Amino acid sequence: MALVDIRIAVDADVPAIARVVHDSFAGFIPLIGRAPWPMFQNYLARVAQGAVWVLTEDGAIAGVAVLQFNDDHLFIETIAIAPSHQGQGHGRRLLDFVESEARRRSYDETRLHMHLTMVRSIALYRKHGYTEYARTEEDGYHRVYLRKRLRDAGACR
Repeated sequence: MALVDIRIAVDADVPAIARVVHDSFAGFIPLIGRAPWPMFQNYLARVAQGAVWVLTEDGAIAGVAVLQFNDDHLFIETIAIAPSHQGQGHGRRLLDFVESEARRRSYDETRLHMHLTMVRSIALYRKHGYTEYARTEEDGYHRVYLRKRLRDAGACR
């Protein structure tokens, strides 16, 4: 049985993080007409900011979560699972971790967006309680915005 862990990323993880993100999003390039937004991010800077977590399986990085801590919500910039590790529940593990981290930091809501061609991911988030609240076009990307309430509306932050 594989040992799975989630931990904060360190500088030495950046090449593996970039590889996981690239490999998990590369298939969308033909659908979108260019590389998806997560493929352009500076992961060394995001790691230095304490915004990246990695899911490891037997010590190897199999998944990545990049978070942004806003005043009123936790924004999920990226959740990516290496293609060779997809279908094993790792995406769900990372999402559970992100929601737990949001609650730990007293956020009432998590939000994210993705390109509208990512229909399987949109369906997965909806299955896990996320609802769509907007669609926009930004910099040529047609985005679907989703959110999930983690607490009752009357909860304090």
